[in-house]
Amino acid sequence: MILTKEQLLEQLDVVENTLRALIEQRGFPHPRKMGAKLFWLVSEVLEWLQGCPKAWGGNQER
Repeated sequence: MILTKEQLLEQLDVVENTLRALIEQRGFPHPRKMGAKLFWLVSEVLEWLQGCPKAWGGNQER
């Protein structure tokens, strides 16, 4: 399954600048490209979230 940028922003409840910062500074998965469209694999996003602090829905205590 995939998420478009708009879907991802809505699901994470963040703005585009925050998403960019997560990618650049926090190891969030980079988008994939199909033609001119960017998308993220749900499995990669879920894996990243599992390693996050509980505030982001993950397992880590921080």
